[in-house]
This record gives sequence, C-alpha cells and structure tokens, in this order.
Amino acid sequence: MLKKKNNRYSIFIKLMLLFLVFILLANFSIGFILSRIIGKGPPQGSPERFPVPVQKYIISRIGDPPDTNLARRVSDELQVNFRIESSGISWTNDESIPDIPRLREEKDFRSDGQNFIVRLRGRPIIVNKTDDGYIIFSPFMPRDLINETNVVIAVVLIITILAVMLYLALSWIFGPIKKLSEGVEMISEGNFDNTIIVNRKDELGNLAASINEMKENISSMIKSKESLLIDVSHELRSPLTRIKLANEFIDDPKIHNKIRDDVKEMELMITELLETYRMDHEQGKFSIEKADIVKLIKDVISKFEFKDIQFSSQFAEKEIFIDRRKIETVFRNIIDNAVKYSEGRTVAVDIYERDENRDSVFVSVKDKGRGIEEEELGKIFEPFYRIDKSRDKKIRGYGLGLSLVKKILEGHNAEIEVKSRKNEGTEFIVTFKKGITNK
Repeated sequence: MLKKKNNRYSIFIKLMLLFLVFILLANFSIGFILSRIIGKGPPQGSPERFPVPVQKYIISRIGDPPDTNLARRVSDELQVNFRIESSGISWTNDESIPDIPRLREEKDFRSDGQNFIVRLRGRPIIVNKTDDGYIIFSPFMPRDLINETNVVIAVVLIITILAVMLYLALSWIFGPIKKLSEGVEMISEGNFDNTIIVNRKDELGNLAASINEMKENISSMIKSKESLLIDVSHELRSPLTRIKLANEFIDDPKIHNKIRDDVKEMELMITELLETYRMDHEQGKFSIEKADIVKLIKDVISKFEFKDIQFSSQFAEKEIFIDRRKIETVFRNIIDNAVKYSEGRTVAVDIYERDENRDSVFVSVKDKGRGIEEEELGKIFEPFYRIDKSRDKKIRGYGLGLSLVKKILEGHNAEIEVKSRKNEGTEFIVTFKKGITNK
C-alpha cells in the first residue's frame, strides 16, 4: 500500500506565498515609480504656497495696468505660474491655468470677492481681483510633476510583467495536471503500460503516485481475471472431450442430443472466450486479403440449419480487403443471434451500396423477433451482457459473441450500427470502407 507522503511543499502554501509576493511586488513597484516622480519636489525657489504678501508683491511688480514683459520677468525669477485677465490684456505662462469664463462656471467663484480660491477638479486656483481685471495664480502641487500618461504606461507595464510572472508561476505549480489528465485518459482507454512521472513533493505528486498505484492494482486484477478465464477455458476442453466420447455410448436419443447440444454450447463459449482474449492481446494481427464479401456471407448462411434466411445482394460479387476467417466469425455471430431471436420468423441478409456513399459496402442482417429495449442497445456489445435475463435455453449465448464482433470490426476500421423496435425486430448494419483496413 502506498504510504502517504509528507507535503513538504503544499500547493496551498505555494499559492499563498505566490500571491503575497505578487502583492508586495505590485505595491513596491508602483510606489517606487510614484516616489521617484513626486520625490523630485518642486523646482528650487518656487513656493508651494501663495501667502497674501507674495501675491501683493507680484501684483505690485507687474504694475497696473499689468505689463506683460514685467510679468514674464517675475514669473521667471520666482518660477511662479499665473494668468493676467484685464482690459485689453490676456497673458499667461501656463496654458493649463483656466480663464475667468471657465472659473465662473464653478460654484466657488465669487463675483464680489477680492481674493478667493476656486477649486477646479480638486485643484486650488487663487483669484485676485484688480481695478480692471483679474490675476489668477496656480499654486504648485506635487502632482504637477507627474506625467499622467507616463504613469499609466508604467503601471500597465508593471502589472503586465507581474501578470506574466504570475501566469508562469501558476503554470509551474499546476503543470503536472496535464500529465495527470493524459495518464488518466490512457488508463481509461485500457493502456496500463504508461507511468505518470511527477517529481513533486506536494499534493499533485501524491496524486500521481496514487494514480500509478491504482493503475498497477487494476492491471494486476485484470490480468488475474484473464489468466483465470483462459486457464479455466483450456482446462475445460479435456473433460468436454471425455463427455463427448462418453455420450456416443448413450443409447437414449433424447439424452444423447441434449448432452451433445450442451457440449456444443460450452465449446462455443470457450472458443469465443479464447478468441476475445486473442483479440485483446494481438491487436492488429490480421491476415488481410482481398475477398469476395458476397461469397463469404453465402458460405456462412449455408452452414445454418435454419433455412428461412433470405439473402439478397446488389452485386454478383464485391471484393474488399478483410481477414476472411475473422469476418466469417462476425457474420456467423450476427446471423446466429438473428436466428435465435427471430423465433422462427424470416431473417433477411442484404448487401448493398448507397448512392450518397459509394466508398462503402453495407451488410444488413434483419430479423422480425422480439426486438431490443432502447436502454439496452448501448450495452449489447459488452462482454457477458445478455439481453435475455431469464437465461432461456432456447436462446443460447453467453454475451461474448457481439463483444467479439465489435473488436474484429474495429480492427478492420469497419462500423456496426443497431436499429431495433420492441416486438418488431432488430437490424444490424455493418459498414466496410472500401480498401481501408488495419493491417
């Protein structure tokens, strides 16, 4: 039994650490960029506030009416941004400072005020009213140094890089899931030779080890079951031979015939069982040759004691590539089932092509028996599945025939379709693709 490994590196812990690192990196990166930009501070000599004496000093320096040349010189000396709006004069050293018509739209604007502040989108704008106009100051704010476009680009770039790193980290953490999925899919298809290799000391590593152990256990159980069936099948041949020999000395015809039929039934079961085993373990080993399917089916029909089998064919002969012996087994089983379940009614066998599909040959076997329930149609190809749960001795068969039929047809790239209606009968349609088969 597999010992449960200690999860030294739990996936939960990995995810917690990963998201913690991601958050720290995101905050650090964005904070670093903003601090580098804002941390530069205002230009040397540019006041962050505009006390009233400073405003009065600037207003007195530029004169009344304002002289734009003096205004330019003062703004350069003090590195102050302002706008002059007066009769006949409109000047500014910063086009971002709003004019009076724009400021009048704000609720903070006071037409009768001499010195007041208007907040425009959270930014304080200082308005000084003069005799013939206004002088508008825009105080320096740290965010003035921020180029919003560059900040957005930087933040988006950082988030993108971190997202890619997060994706790569998550891909590494959950990477084994793909291997696990592929391994489980192969197991579901009956391939027990593949081993899932996940060199991890976490839950996924434990899961891979558990799946490998489960696969080995299932494979061992299947092999044990197959070995038992094959051994029993071989061992039964000798006593059956002795029974057949002893039966020849029984004088009572009724008892003799009953024993003979039972022995034949057991021999058929053993033959089908061994053939099914060979199909499972010798996949692809077919003796493919060109054969006349019309003649082959006629030969199969001729071996039945039941004579009410109506045969029809669209062609006098039709050659396709098949394993003659195995395809004989296919139609012997299908026709035998049709005869058993027809309850004495006619069985129709037809070979034809379809106008819309000239690349295929179709063989139909149709009876007028009791039919098959819709919920059972998908199960009839399972080994040992019987439609007749009562085990009626009049309807022999041990559920191996149709399973063997499907395996043989799959080896020929052929298809089989079943149509059935309760109390109206069942039709098996086998489709051979011309010139295509597994060799």
